[in-house]
Amino acid sequence: MPVDRYPRAPLRSAITAWRQARIVGEGFDTRRTGLAYHLAVNRLHWYISLLRTGPHPRPEIQDELTAACHALTVLSRESMPAAAASGAHRHAVIHARIALAAGDLADPAHGVPQQVARALEGPALDRFDPYGIGTVTPAERIAGAAEVRMVMARLIVGHPPAVGVRGRRWLVTEESGTGISAAYRDRRDFRRAVLPSCAGLDAAGEAMRLGAESVGLHAALARRTAGHYVEYDNARKELGRLSGRLGVSAPVVE
Repeated sequence: MPVDRYPRAPLRSAITAWRQARIVGEGFDTRRTGLAYHLAVNRLHWYISLLRTGPHPRPEIQDELTAACHALTVLSRESMPAAAASGAHRHAVIHARIALAAGDLADPAHGVPQQVARALEGPALDRFDPYGIGTVTPAERIAGAAEVRMVMARLIVGHPPAVGVRGRRWLVTEESGTGISAAYRDRRDFRRAVLPSCAGLDAAGEAMRLGAESVGLHAALARRTAGHYVEYDNARKELGRLSGRLGVSAPVVE
């Protein structure tokens, strides 16, 4: 690991903003905390958009991009309570959509439970966060993708349709254009992110699909990762509660 843990200026700026948001969050000013986290999310999100649309061949920056996407998933989930507490529910939903996209892009199993066993054999990646040391394992990235699916499902059920912003929905994809205009478009797209598996579904359908996918990923991890059964059991119970609130049968997850 180099002496400068965050050698790229945009990444360093994002990590600094994240650290500052945590410091502000130790106080009692909910509005300042919400704004600080919103700034941190925007900066890390912009860094990812620059990587996705920049001049470097994707294979050269793929590990860095994947690590940054996982970090954005963590940061966005951390920012959502701060946004909600400050009264900015719309930003909480936007951050959830961003986390949904970033988590899916960071997930080595690509949301498919049958691919979890093979994905767990993959390499660990750098951990990008204010005080992080060590690395991020494939299991942690898969769990992050599972958790944010349930977070989004919960938001949709509580505040339908929880789209985030107006405009067309964007199906999450690794493909992107190139250049600065593509970077701005990429950043807008993340705020309207929908997983390809949820294409064409209404709000209730998306919530149930996301919940079922979350349970499926947790179940696959529980079968192969020591100590993950609690997360699986919690996800299964949460899916039952959400389906009850919608008045529909809970999806059957193998």
